Amino acid sequence: MKNTIFLFIAALFITASVNAQSTVDSIHAKYQMQPMPEALTIEKTFPVLGTYHLTTTNDSTQAVTISLDSANKGVIWVAGLPEGTFKAYLKKSPGTYRIISQKAEDGKQIPEGTLFFDPSTNTLNVALGKAYDEADPTAIFSNANTTTDDTDVAANNNEVKVKTKTPTSKTKTKTKLVFYTATKNEMNSTSTNAAKQ
Repeated sequence: MKNTIFLFIAALFITASVNAQSTVDSIHAKYQMQPMPEALTIEKTFPVLGTYHLTTTNDSTQAVTISLDSANKGVIWVAGLPEGTFKAYLKKSPGTYRIISQKAEDGKQIPEGTLFFDPSTNTLNVALGKAYDEADPTAIFSNANTTTDDTDVAANNNEVKVKTKTPTSKTKTKTKLVFYTATKNEMNSTSTNAAKQ
């Protein structure tokens, strides 16, 4: 009796090991090995970073540089616009930023606005003088393109009247709505070239 029980247990283990081996083969038949994805670089995470060509009103180009803040990854610094150097805060990834009202390094007041980078066209759009719209931040740029009828967007200055109350006098101040459009310089970085080799 003991011999038959041991033989039965041994046969059970042998059948289980044979079935386990055939199951692994069927798994390999269903699934294929995928190639390893490319390394995630800072340029892929924040595509807005880089240098841009801004066409000014007198058909000269001006360099606009966008760099990442060293302390906070959600903040970028924009340098090269006529308003001076200012910072913008990431609202929606990968390229929608809010520009809060702030003073530039030279003391010039910069109004609130929106910065939008379109990765498909490598175009940077900046609107200063209108508050950031949480519901649809890019709506301001579609309105700007339809009103200018394909003219130079950087030269377009629409005046918007803003009422402000001060305790000393009741005056109206005007804030200009300014649009800038720039195209990104396409340069291969050394980090991506080194990874390919």
